[in-house]
Amino acid sequence: MKNWSSMRFGGKWKWSTVCAVLLSAAALLCAAPASADPTDDAFVAALTKDGITMSSPNTAITIAHTVCAELDKNQETSVVAMSLMKDTDLSLKQSSYFVGASMSAYCPQYIGHTDNSLNWLHPYNPVPQW
Repeated sequence: MKNWSSMRFGGKWKWSTVCAVLLSAAALLCAAPASADPTDDAFVAALTKDGITMSSPNTAITIAHTVCAELDKNQETSVVAMSLMKDTDLSLKQSSYFVGASMSAYCPQYIGHTDNSLNWLHPYNPVPQW
C-alpha cells in the first residue's frame, strides 16, 4: 500500500505541479456556471428592459415560477399581480408586467387565459420562437 504523504514525482517533490492541480480543482469547484438557461436570461433581460429589478436574477426567476404555480391553481392573473405588488416593492404596473413576462417565459399555456383586467400587460415573448 502506498503512503500518499511520501509520494514523490520523479524522485523530487513538484510542489508547483501539486499547487497547480489543487488550485485548478478549487477553481472548478468555486466557479459560477458559464451561462444560465436562455429562457432565464431572456426573462431577466425583459424585466431589466422594463426597469424591474430584484435582489438577484435567481430571486426573479423563483418568483416567476411561483407566479406560474399560482396560475396552476386557477388564480386570476389580477390577483397574482396584486399579491406580487403586496409582497415586493413593485408598482401595480410593474407587477402586472412581471406576471405577463413570467407567463411568456415559463407558463405560456396561460397566455390568452387571463382575466380582462390585465390584457394590456402581456409583453413580447422574451424567448425567440424559431
